Amino acid sequence: MLTLYVRTNCPFSAMALKKMEDLNLQFEEKNVDDEGVTEELIALGGKKQEPFLVDSETGESMYESDLITEYLQKQYGNTDTV
Repeated sequence: MLTLYVRTNCPFSAMALKKMEDLNLQFEEKNVDDEGVTEELIALGGKKQEPFLVDSETGESMYESDLITEYLQKQYGNTDTV
């Protein structure tokens, strides 16, 4: 399962969300503006920074929208050639 920690109106969060939607991935979105989510994020990743991706299938977790979008494309993107 994919979980993406985001913040409302954050352009970096929006970039990661767009990649998730472009790849038509099912994921849980957690907004740090919601009660308790910031504490959960810090417990998992060690700092308060968004976006933060957790992929429980592979055991990967990461900050930084560029790294997240690259990872998602590599891991879940369509690699078929036409």
